[in-house]
Amino acid sequence: MAKPIRTCVGCRQREPQTKLIRVVLSDNQVILDLTQTAAGRGAYLHQDLECINLAVTRKVLNRALKAPSNLDVTDLVERISTKSPLQPENRECK
Repeated sequence: MAKPIRTCVGCRQREPQTKLIRVVLSDNQVILDLTQTAAGRGAYLHQDLECINLAVTRKVLNRALKAPSNLDVTDLVERISTKSPLQPENRECK
């Protein structure tokens, strides 16, 4: 069976779902959904600060999550900055 393909909202590269992290909106804060089962609309990103920055500055993360314009991504940035792999097959965006 083929792996589901998802698109990183930051860089727009298509990857197997296992190579991307899923984020969801919770009380206007973007949080990681490591189990990929959290309720609500999700968006996929590479585990890379560059992709997160692109998604925030272009406001595509807001559109993908159908969120207001002032999203809190501090927790997400902190977790990505630690450089610890969040999934076995993480990949950095180019």
